Amino acid sequence: MSRPRVVILLFASGVLGWALSSPVAVLLQIQGSPMPVSSGAISEHDLEELNTLPAEGQAVRLLEKAVNHYRGAAEEIDKRLDGWRGKMEPSKELENLTSTAYFSNDLRVRAMALEIWLARDNIRKTPEAVDGLIQEAGTLDGRQYFRLSTLGILGNRGVEPEKVLRTLLVYVHDPGGDTRAAAINGLGLLGTEGTIAPLLEALRWDPSADLRERAACNLADSGMLTGATRKRAVPELIRFGQDENLDAATRKWVFQALREIAGQTLPDDAAAWARWWAGRP
Repeated sequence: MSRPRVVILLFASGVLGWALSSPVAVLLQIQGSPMPVSSGAISEHDLEELNTLPAEGQAVRLLEKAVNHYRGAAEEIDKRLDGWRGKMEPSKELENLTSTAYFSNDLRVRAMALEIWLARDNIRKTPEAVDGLIQEAGTLDGRQYFRLSTLGILGNRGVEPEKVLRTLLVYVHDPGGDTRAAAINGLGLLGTEGTIAPLLEALRWDPSADLRERAACNLADSGMLTGATRKRAVPELIRFGQDENLDAATRKWVFQALREIAGQTLPDDAAAWARWWAGRP
């Protein structure tokens, strides 16, 4: 299953913000577990050097440290976000590093990429920002993907998540494939329990094979769903695998999603998956 082509579009248009509580507090609690083993710590020399760099240079340097689990990197990003807001110039280095962070296997590092995107684009985490994006969400002017994706990010950061979900549910059923793609991406970025059912529906019934694959990716490992939330999709994915009317490509994505969610190496056999699910601890 290939990664959905969503991050490049986010970079091209821009995005970002942080929840109503401290970014670091949320980062450290996302999965309820300690950060992975550190590769080191932010030193006084690092801080002195950071202060000589422009905003985007500081973001690049600190995000690189965060990706490598340096102690203090998340806290330093938290301290500097407001100072970076609206002052960051797009750069290839920043795009590459935020892409790397967004596809990290640690949701806390992914969240840092979201925060930096929002700061770069001077998007504030307010209900007014959500309402403005919703008001213009249906405008087909080349920025719809950006708006629906940004809504997902704001909802993930704690700003009006239920309102964001209701909006994305409207557009995930839009006749236009580009609009549905944007909504699927927004659902993956939102990453709440309420996104599981519409992503499963898109995987099973969307007329576009590309969008069915995107939905599978967002269920399996892309986006902001926690591992525990992804597991809620397993029973329905097994049921899909038992459906003799399922086309071959979608069946392949279903079983690949199951392997990625469960961390199991079972074959493309719905009966084997059903036995595993029934017998799990």
